[in-house]
Amino acid sequence: MNEYYQDDIPVCINLDVHNELLEAQFGAGIAIQSPYFDARMIINSTRPRNIQLTIFYQPSEHLFEKVDFLHKSGINILHHITSRPPQRNWDFPDILDFSNSKLLNIEESPHWEHRKKPLILTLDNLDLLYQNRQSGDGRFQLTENALFVLDEYIKYGYLANSDSSDKFIESTTNRVLDFGDIQLELSYNHNYGSSTKYKFEIERDAYLTITNSLNNLSDAEIINRGDLVCTLMSFYWQKTIDFFIAHVRLNNNANYRTKIRYKYSNHYVDESSEFSLKTRYATVYEFIESLDSTKVTVYRVLLEEITPRIIKSKIVDEISEFMLLYNVIEKIRNHCIEFPIGDSRLEIKEEFSFTQTGKALYNSINNKLKELAEIVSPDDRDEFLSKTSGKVNFIKKTGLKDQFDSLTKYLGIDEQTYDLDFTKLIQIRNNIYHGKQSDEVIKPYNDKMRLLIDDLVLKLLQ
Repeated sequence: MNEYYQDDIPVCINLDVHNELLEAQFGAGIAIQSPYFDARMIINSTRPRNIQLTIFYQPSEHLFEKVDFLHKSGINILHHITSRPPQRNWDFPDILDFSNSKLLNIEESPHWEHRKKPLILTLDNLDLLYQNRQSGDGRFQLTENALFVLDEYIKYGYLANSDSSDKFIESTTNRVLDFGDIQLELSYNHNYGSSTKYKFEIERDAYLTITNSLNNLSDAEIINRGDLVCTLMSFYWQKTIDFFIAHVRLNNNANYRTKIRYKYSNHYVDESSEFSLKTRYATVYEFIESLDSTKVTVYRVLLEEITPRIIKSKIVDEISEFMLLYNVIEKIRNHCIEFPIGDSRLEIKEEFSFTQTGKALYNSINNKLKELAEIVSPDDRDEFLSKTSGKVNFIKKTGLKDQFDSLTKYLGIDEQTYDLDFTKLIQIRNNIYHGKQSDEVIKPYNDKMRLLIDDLVLKLLQ
């Protein structure tokens, strides 16, 4: 199967609003002679890659120089490119939508076509509207990491010899799952690849299919659900699962029935099969089935923030892993403080209670510190006083351990389960932060933090 797909799409480029700026740079008579140009979109249909839009123009237009100058002047060129309007009322050409696109690069090419120069625009994302309707509500082609994990769900049989009952796919544990207002299913799509006299290849791609039975979700909402399911799969498998091509139905457009989103998704390819939730949930379906879709929506921002950190912690050294996992616990704590669960609030006691307040409290603590100075060696007394004079607020604090204790109690988690000493955990974190060598072996703390993070997240989502 050919990796790259290309489509010729005539475009319209209107730079009239910037004529004054262009004339100041290039001189009078610089306006574009005709706004219509032949263009070609090039997409990789098997791997997430940047999108190329090649625009062909007459050399006399100097289009590259104009577009490059405006881009370097801070002008978004994509705002001035549209699909060419139909020439007949019954024509409905494909429509380019750059609302989710970022222009990454502008370059020329020596490969002219029909005596026209090529201007190449490299984009990260691109939406395309077209007239034909594809089956289903949302079909998302997944990135490479999904291929490794779906292998456990599909068992291949044998290609037929003489017995027509031979099955190519012998068994599959994939199934349709209801989740909130959608139904989802994972699958492979198989295609024939290259072939020789004695051999032929079968290629496969991983897909997520989303169905909205009530037909009440917009195309943007279906894509939103696709992103959410990818985040849940990424958290479960602890590797980045994303889509790079999505075909989504359109309901609110009389002439166009499908939106295609091409998305550049670049991440680490992880072939490992080990992840901490594997012993609790045999399949991703069981995991998602255990979640409350409403709670997932509430804590989605937190999940999207911490999941990349959890994934990254698997591919760094032990010290970096420690700091990433520690930071995840902090973010969960901070999120629980900012967004209470129902009427229950996470209250963290940050200071001890005193019988005095304000200036009186400050003076009392300061006086006690001065009394302590009496037992300090005279040679060190002045230094002791200078260093303790600003420690009043520090003495008032209860310490970071109470913040973690309060979080586990708030979510109903028994911290004894993990045999995790928060005092030592904080001490290791502080030593690493200040560049001190820790005497503790880091790995056991990392393993225990992973288990704790799993439980913290599950408490929020279930």
